[in-house]
Amino acid sequence: MLTEKDKNAYFAQAVRQMSFAQRLGMEVKEIKQDKVVLEMPVIAEHHANLLGVVHGGVLMSLADTAMGFACANAGSLPTTIDMNINFIKSISIKGSRFIRVIANVLHHGQSTLVAEAEVYSDNGELAAKARGTFFIVGKTESLVL
Repeated sequence: MLTEKDKNAYFAQAVRQMSFAQRLGMEVKEIKQDKVVLEMPVIAEHHANLLGVVHGGVLMSLADTAMGFACANAGSLPTTIDMNINFIKSISIKGSRFIRVIANVLHHGQSTLVAEAEVYSDNGELAAKARGTFFIVGKTESLVL
C-alpha cells in the first residue's frame, strides 16, 4: 500500500495518464485514508445537454472515476462491474464553475469492492449519489505509473 505522503502524487499522475479524465478536466483534490475527492470544471460547450445543465453522463463518469480511485486507495485495482446513480438536482451550466465528487469504499472483499460517491455543485448542493460494485484485478502497489 502507498504511504500517505505518496498518495496525492500517485493519483494525480493516474489522472494525467487517463485521457478521458484529462478530457473532462478531472483533478485530484484530496486523498485520505477513507475518502477521495475529485473536481472538474464546468465547460458549457463540452458538458451541457440540450436543457442547459451538465449532462448526466459527465456526472456518472466523474463518480465512476472517483469510486475507482477510492478502491485503488484501499489497495485494490478495480474494474467496474455494476453502477447506479440517482440524479437529485441538476447543475446549471450558467454560473457553475466546478463539480466536486467525494467517494469512499463501503465493502472491501477478496474479489469485489462496493463504493459510493456523492456529486456536488460548486455551491455545495448534492446533485447525484452513485454506488458501484468493482471487481479486483490486482493490487495498487503492482501498478507502476
